[in-house]
Order: sequence, then C-alpha cells, then structure tokens
Amino acid sequence: MIVPLAVMQKEARKKGYAVPHFLGANFEMTLAAIEAAKECGSPLALGFAPEVFAMIPLEYAVPMLREAADRATVPVSIQLEHGTGYEILARAISLGMQSVMFDGSHLPVEENIQRTKEIVKMAHAFGCDVEAELGYVGGSALCDIESKESRETDPDIVLEFIQQSQVDSLAISFGNVHGRYRGEAKLNYALVEKIAGMTEVPLTMHGGSGLTKEQYKKSIEAGISNIHFYTNITLGLWKSLEELAKKRNSQPVYHEICGATIAYFKKEILNIMEICKSAGKA
Repeated sequence: MIVPLAVMQKEARKKGYAVPHFLGANFEMTLAAIEAAKECGSPLALGFAPEVFAMIPLEYAVPMLREAADRATVPVSIQLEHGTGYEILARAISLGMQSVMFDGSHLPVEENIQRTKEIVKMAHAFGCDVEAELGYVGGSALCDIESKESRETDPDIVLEFIQQSQVDSLAISFGNVHGRYRGEAKLNYALVEKIAGMTEVPLTMHGGSGLTKEQYKKSIEAGISNIHFYTNITLGLWKSLEELAKKRNSQPVYHEICGATIAYFKKEILNIMEICKSAGKA
C-alpha cells in the first residue's frame, strides 16, 4: 500500500526509528526491497534518481514503482530523488509519484527557498509531498564524475527556509556524503539534534552507505527519520555474481543472474532494516 513519505517519516520520528530508503531503479531492486519489508514487517521508501539511472526512462520507472507499491502488503512510499528542475518533477508527479525531492542545494539560499516554494505549491496541488535539501551533501554514487565537498546545513536559516517554502521534509548535511566515504566518516550529531529541536519537519539523511551500526544509531537518536542507501549494498553484488559464474563455468543463464541479484539485495536490505530499527514497525 502506498503511504505518503512525510507521513511515514513523522511516524518514524515519533517512535525512534528511521525509514529505510532504497533506489528502486529496476524490477530486481524493487522486488528485493518489498520482499524484505514484508518478511520483517518494515515500512519502506523506494526512490528513483535520474542522475544515477539516466539510462532508464522516467516513464517506465515510475509506473513500475507505483504498481509495486500499490500491491505491497506493507507501507511503501515512492519518491523522485534529486530533481533539479520544475519539468522533471512535474513529469514524475503526473506519472504517479507521491513524493518528490527538489534539490536546490547548489543554489544560493534565497533562490533555493524561492524555487522550493514554487515546487511545493505545484506538488501540493496534486497531493504530493516535497523534500528539499539545505546545506550540501557532497560525494557521488557515480564513479566517473568528480565529487564536490559537503557544506554543513546552517541551523540559523533552517526555520526561515521551512516557513517560507512550506516543505514537508528536509535533507540536511552533517558530515554525510553520497557514495563511498573517503577516510573515517565524521558526523555532527549535535547539529542534527539542534535542527531537530527547532522543527517537527522530518529530517532526511542522504549518503547512508558504509557507516558503522553505532553511527546509524546515533544519527537516528539525534533526529534523523529517513536514511538513504545505495552504494554500499551494490558493491558486494559482484562477488555474489562471481560465485554464481564459477558454479556455471562462467556461463550463467541471465535469469539466474536476476535471481541471484534479488536474493543478494534482499539479504542486504533485511540487515539494514534491523539497523534502522524499522523491522516490526509496519
């Protein structure tokens, strides 16, 4: 069943867990996440990121996510991630997305506020909630581009941003990065606590891959109610597929590769749902 992401996030914040958020870019990833959520009774958020999966048309991805979420027996939210323009967000909403993220983190604050406000007005008219990003979460899930440095969210402008934009949830930067962490991750939990103490708007963490269980625990306790995962659960897939290839003399049939991919993702996602403390919360 589809549940608005902001509603799911507020429930998670109230009960002290985080909604696990995974890319649902293709059928294998989507099915693995939903099957894992059903098995452990967890709410689930599935996203589509155009900059990561540019080869998959939005017109195919969104209906697939919508249908899968509708059929699920656990609460599922679907979201377009990191939309940077009015047109792609409007397309996603028209195709059935019930949450969109407008990423204006690269813009001057005033422009970020104004453009987020315009997106919120449009999205709310269609019953769709909006996430924005304040500060800048650096790094990248893409291997072939140079990643930019993060810029922490300024707590002094959080309330103005939220009040003017009327955004439903807020992605913040507190030492988290997209893709692989370079060296030891240093997360500013005090900043999360400060922002969480200022507003009831749910706080989202992008760049949730590769941290320790203790770092996830502290992030959730500080006020994060939604954590995004992608890079770390995909890197180990190759080893799993190599083992399958050895069993098949380097010639596995394609459907075997698909099956092994689903099984691998499901195992990894079940582990993450335990870490997020979302298991049993559906």
